Amino acid sequence: MKNLFLLRHCEAYHFEENKSDHEKQLNENGRKCARLLKNWFEKNNIVLDYILTSSANRTLTTANIIFSNYENKIYQKKELYLCDYKEILKELKILDNNYNSVIIVGHEPSISESLKFLISYCRPDLEYVTKSFYPTGGLSVINFNITNWNKIDEKTGILDAFITPQYLEEYEKNN
Repeated sequence: MKNLFLLRHCEAYHFEENKSDHEKQLNENGRKCARLLKNWFEKNNIVLDYILTSSANRTLTTANIIFSNYENKIYQKKELYLCDYKEILKELKILDNNYNSVIIVGHEPSISESLKFLISYCRPDLEYVTKSFYPTGGLSVINFNITNWNKIDEKTGILDAFITPQYLEEYEKNN
């Protein structure tokens, strides 16, 4: 079984003078959301084998905050910056089969396109996810009944969970 996490970077500044889109930084809310996600990963004892991120500043910062304990497992690829789902699929198919839990930190629309392409089924309470806007900091958890990453293809995954920083913030307030 392989597990894939698809994470859209956390909230960034919309416009920063003299900065390109690639250089955009997380704003304070984005940093707070990344810390909420970090806590969620830690509380749920989720261990990742490989963390693949776009080379954009906002995706790298998101990954570095959430996975500060895994710095040696964070890899960046320029090709993931503003790519389409086909590039993400290509990267997944060449993964080492010893990796069972992998996360991709990327951008819209490639993250939501990848999700829609990969899943064949989801829990009934998650059907809204593929019909909705994929928010910053949104995290999909997809399970695949495969042993080899090159077997990943259209409609081979099951959407098991969808987490947002807003949900985590509400949960923390109420518990």
